[in-house]
Amino acid sequence: MRPDPSRTKRTGAPDYDDPSFWDTKFATGQDIGEWLNPGEVLLDALLSFLENRPTPNPEAKPEEHATPRVLHLGPGVSKLGTRLRDAFVTRGWTGNGIVNVDFSSEAVRLGQDVENRQDPLQAMHWMQTDLRSWTDVSRLLPFAPFDAILDKSTSDAIATSSPVTLSPTADKSTICPDVQSILSSHGETTLSPTELLALHLVPLTKRGCKWFVLSYSTMRFDNVPHLFAHWEVVARTPFEAPSGSTVTKAYTPPVYHWLYVLRRK
Repeated sequence: MRPDPSRTKRTGAPDYDDPSFWDTKFATGQDIGEWLNPGEVLLDALLSFLENRPTPNPEAKPEEHATPRVLHLGPGVSKLGTRLRDAFVTRGWTGNGIVNVDFSSEAVRLGQDVENRQDPLQAMHWMQTDLRSWTDVSRLLPFAPFDAILDKSTSDAIATSSPVTLSPTADKSTICPDVQSILSSHGETTLSPTELLALHLVPLTKRGCKWFVLSYSTMRFDNVPHLFAHWEVVARTPFEAPSGSTVTKAYTPPVYHWLYVLRRK
């Protein structure tokens, strides 16, 4: 796998695709952790889906439903995962059904420190994972299949990295099976980082899994044909972004964030 050499990085642009960038921010307290916004809309949509998901025993009470499995992508030092765990406990589910993955070792260290103080049944899992690396992602297979995926702008950060070109002659142990299928059919292929992420999530999920994404982009899932072989965008909902402090009384147009819901085919 090699980056697309035709893509150049803008001078001075943040290195969102570099784990050391995030390690430094988290270790020095430069980042408060709530990227875009606290994510209540995202959490509400996820919990509504989990509460209404099909169960083997439709007559069972909500508290008797098996604990769902949720993969939380790139939580950093956000409090969203903690709020999700609290919501699990309220519903009679156990927090160990939540797996947090981040490619910042500092984020994982800080998160694991918190979980080490929890009851083991309520402690969320933390794993350092580069979601662009199948070698890393494949280590999540023992936790699979996940019922849902939580993604608060992690797709946005990953989308800033370079497309990758993969060859059918590459070491198959380092390439996701679903990517291997594409290479077998099409030969050498260049994938956008969003496509690569989506394909890496396929072996971790099953049909009906939903991927909940909070994004600043109106086009996060445009022009990603290989993604649509396995995922369908079933909702794309705009909502007004939180307003920050302003130094002018002049009218400024509202800024919108987007809640995407993708369903695994």
